Amino acid sequence: MGTDYVDWPTQSTYDAIVLRCRNLIPSIDLEKHIKSGTLRVSDNKLDGISFEPVDTSDLLAELGGRIKIPGATPIPIPGGGALAFDNTRRPRPANASMMSMKEDPDNWALKCSFGATKGEGFREQWRPPPISRDDLLPIARYGSDRISLGFGETGKRLVFTSLHVAVEPKLCKMHIDERGFVLSVPEGAVVTPTFYGHLVNELLLKSEFRDWLKGKLGDQLLGKIVVGIVNRLSLRFPDAENHFAGLSNRVNNISGIQDVGGIAKALMPIGASFDIARLRDSTVQANYYSYDGQRTLTVSWGGTFDAFGSK
Repeated sequence: MGTDYVDWPTQSTYDAIVLRCRNLIPSIDLEKHIKSGTLRVSDNKLDGISFEPVDTSDLLAELGGRIKIPGATPIPIPGGGALAFDNTRRPRPANASMMSMKEDPDNWALKCSFGATKGEGFREQWRPPPISRDDLLPIARYGSDRISLGFGETGKRLVFTSLHVAVEPKLCKMHIDERGFVLSVPEGAVVTPTFYGHLVNELLLKSEFRDWLKGKLGDQLLGKIVVGIVNRLSLRFPDAENHFAGLSNRVNNISGIQDVGGIAKALMPIGASFDIARLRDSTVQANYYSYDGQRTLTVSWGGTFDAFGSK
């Protein structure tokens, strides 16, 4: 494993992706797949990590849900051919976390989601967390959804993020999408409307536009400052994490397919957020929302952290 990360932001990125792989179904020990001296780590989880795999075929098999059986040895099959298969690995479990086009080759929406992926792509399917006994009772609410939304998305229990992996013959890239959009349902995997926010923020704003700015401004101080600002900025759209706030009114105001203005308005953001400070386990975030005729501007601090005995 390489040692090209030393400061806290890059260490945090690396640790988060290693932990994410460990928590997959089936679990993946990522560190054993990283060829020594090839690891590169970004200072944010959206850009993630890249490395050369020790064994690309082994990594592809594990991402596909087929884990090695300890101590298993290949059993030769007379004639081979179509009957030949790797009997040293367990079959892919039905609840495997990672999804590729091999699992659902006819899913056009999933195919579109891999449009910008180089090599063989895998996305983590999001599943809601198990419901505890306490959650079976109504959750105590204070204030309206509008007030709750004003406090942003730091520290929320519902985290709709997703691991995204691209594997080429001598290169693997992994990052965590801030907006997951592949949802596991009993009938298979579906792409949710959250894909639109992912497209605008993570593919256009924080990848294409940011990299274009970086090319124009260079790696000097000004360029680093501007790129850092873009990385901390997010446009907010109606999606799963804000209960699709404001979307119903926008859709209901569309008079028909010919109403280009109404459709365009429905696709506009309802607000924006900016990460003022990213601490080890929490974030200080400024949030602005404007929808259904009202506006809110707040600063919130949230996350999962042990402060003042909070755990």
